[in-house]
Amino acid sequence: MTLNGQRGLKLLLTATSIAVILGFIAGCGSDDTRTVVSFWHFWSEPRQRAVLDSLVESFELDHPNIDVQTTVLSWNDGKSKLQMAFNAGNPPDLIHLGMDWFAEFDGATSFIELPSELATDTKRSNRWLVNARAMVVNTTSSDDATIGGLCVSDPHNVIKRVLPLLWQRGSQLYQRLPISDDLQDTLASALWSILESSPGAIRDRSRKLDELLLRGKISSVLTGTWIIDMASDQHHDSLRVRPMRSILNADVMAIPASTQSRQEAILLLGHLSSYESSRQFCHRVSDAGFPADLDRAIRDPLFNTNTLQKGFLETARLSQPMVHSAKLLSIEPVIETMLERSYGARSREEIRSIVGAARAEVRKLESR
Repeated sequence: MTLNGQRGLKLLLTATSIAVILGFIAGCGSDDTRTVVSFWHFWSEPRQRAVLDSLVESFELDHPNIDVQTTVLSWNDGKSKLQMAFNAGNPPDLIHLGMDWFAEFDGATSFIELPSELATDTKRSNRWLVNARAMVVNTTSSDDATIGGLCVSDPHNVIKRVLPLLWQRGSQLYQRLPISDDLQDTLASALWSILESSPGAIRDRSRKLDELLLRGKISSVLTGTWIIDMASDQHHDSLRVRPMRSILNADVMAIPASTQSRQEAILLLGHLSSYESSRQFCHRVSDAGFPADLDRAIRDPLFNTNTLQKGFLETARLSQPMVHSAKLLSIEPVIETMLERSYGARSREEIRSIVGAARAEVRKLESR
């Protein structure tokens, strides 16, 4: 073969190889006929994300025709990102939200009605995981106040750490609508009762109150399931839960009406919210709380071996969520400011005045 012939053959082989490779790549792209389901969630910490990713992967193994694309949001700016997506008409196919955030989105956007076996608080949401603030007592503390600490200067936590005590004392705040109707004398009396029973209650941010509880500086405080890990890390065995009716918090999932992958999104929601998946998530992410099926969880040995965890579970079974309202988050700062001002009041009459001012402000928000 001549030199030119050899060169020609070499060029032909090279061109053929490139064509084969390009054809293979193109073939790979065209062969992927999986349906894409976008899932946005707030489990952003590395441990949380890894566990949730493993649950998504198991779903994809069972449903090889579905490709789940997850986006992790943060509690700092996740809400605004979701609002932008809805405003642009391009929300994800499946959304994870806190129950109170869902109430706000539900008032302004459109979600599909879920199958009856998946629908919970509304026909448009699925209660996925639940937890509750519980009254935790340090049995070694010499402080005998009804409550050792009152939360201040900590948005979203001030109300959650006192509302169960108000319910105990007859207030129906956040149990019915309109919220402003329960900003009256019954609430003022309940607040005054708390202050009278615990005149030395320390006022501080949530984390500081938890640290004081662990050190025995205060006898009791309403706190969350994260205290379980804090106590374990410090080899602390003197904390006990005093079960009482509290606020039932929940992580919920919902499917926007604009989804193009309705059935696939329902399948993913059903997989993640199943008792088995929820149980696995809660086991590996301790501060996630419990599967929404609390009647089943209370019989599950996994949630009954740790005394503190069992106490939180018993509290959750006694608890109830706050009312479903699109105005909940806009009203919250008004209520928390009212509570913090009331903590410094010197008389029942002063608290009545503070409550009355808050009532007028909340009524304006409710009327918009």
